Amino acid sequence: MATTTDNAVHLDEVIVAMVPFPEYSHLNQLFVLARFVASHNIPVHFLCLADQSKNLKLRAHQGGQWASNIHFHDLLLPSSSAETEDAGSGLPLSVVLMQKLGDPIRRACLEICTDAKRLVIIHDNIMKDHMKDVHSLIPNVESYMFHAISAITRYSVLRQSIPGINDDDHDEMVLQMQDDFPSLESLGGQNLAVFFRMEHEWKLNSGEIMNSCRELEGKYLNLLANAKDKPLFAVGPLHMLLESNDSSNRTRHECLEFLDKQDVNSVIFVSFGSTTTLSQEQVNELALGLEQSNYRFIWVLRKGDDAEKLEEKDGKIELPEGFEERVEGRGMVVRNWAPQLEILGHPSTGGFLSHCGWNSCIESISMGVPLAAWPINFDQPFNAIFVTKLLKIGTSVRSWGHREELVTASTIEKAVKTLMGKTEGEKMRQRAVELSNKIKSSVSRGGLARKEMESLISCIIK
Repeated sequence: MATTTDNAVHLDEVIVAMVPFPEYSHLNQLFVLARFVASHNIPVHFLCLADQSKNLKLRAHQGGQWASNIHFHDLLLPSSSAETEDAGSGLPLSVVLMQKLGDPIRRACLEICTDAKRLVIIHDNIMKDHMKDVHSLIPNVESYMFHAISAITRYSVLRQSIPGINDDDHDEMVLQMQDDFPSLESLGGQNLAVFFRMEHEWKLNSGEIMNSCRELEGKYLNLLANAKDKPLFAVGPLHMLLESNDSSNRTRHECLEFLDKQDVNSVIFVSFGSTTTLSQEQVNELALGLEQSNYRFIWVLRKGDDAEKLEEKDGKIELPEGFEERVEGRGMVVRNWAPQLEILGHPSTGGFLSHCGWNSCIESISMGVPLAAWPINFDQPFNAIFVTKLLKIGTSVRSWGHREELVTASTIEKAVKTLMGKTEGEKMRQRAVELSNKIKSSVSRGGLARKEMESLISCIIK
């Protein structure tokens, strides 16, 4: 930061400000990128809501040398008695909060830029509208747009939003899948098309950043790059950017002790991320399906962060009577947070029953773990198609065309047996391991992904 020496103010050559979207899956990706940038001795200022920064500050405190280069700006929302009314308009709470962040973000950027010769802002694509005023008020600023979704999702939605973006192979796949391929109408209608058109026409950023890599999504990254005249940096998988992780100073989770006692590739991990809430009826079917499969499992059972309460007793989601007793020793139910990366990286984990959020997909693929795909909303059905139809490292639990239907216990049992079995499942696992090895090679020193990461750093400090 700014210091005074011999009556002269020293300015940092460049300071990076990170502006995430206030939802965990988006926030966490940019925080990992912030750590990577900070590890290059670049001051990074992370702008997020005060209650969200508590956990991040703890992780930074436990971090390595990069930690001293990360500074947190706690964004305070204007007090409003109408907040609940806003939330009742049909918008998610995170979107309501985002709409109120314009002034706090602008003030923070103005404060930060006084200590730098040049300010570089890396912002979530959803936060792009907040960058207009920043660019008009700060002369020494440039920005990069970060995308927390997959390249195939961006491309698929973009080609439905903008005429003239064509790909014969993609068109043929859409035709074959019919209602099982996500349409804009099934995802959010014209509002989504307008958003992506506006994003595509956005001129203020100097480049775009994605949590992906060429070995994984090379075709779609190239198609996206060709559609715009700005650099596109594929800097993923983000969780592999740093040599170390946050777990070194943390007590080992009990589910890892459970995995230690199991055979290689014998356990299926079940998790629906931080924002998904299953109905009580669906929870019952999932429990029965896991029980009937006779495979070992770890099931993270929780409500989504923004969800309405389920039917609960004593604050817990109810499982079928006697379920935990019947699966004792074979299955483990985790009621809150679980160390997903460590679970996926454990040799006993042989499959992942997932909602197919992009974080979960790219983490699973990088660890060589095949997926049972159960998409819930927005980008997840595209990711499910990617892992099942294109990469062929997963099986479908529920197609997008049947998204409104209850997934029965027998359907879940069949998907688990397919994924964890000796025939189809083993072939998927082999392909997943081959892809994992390519990704690990790419992010290692001299690899293609590593070079792309360093290219981004060069653009930041130029």
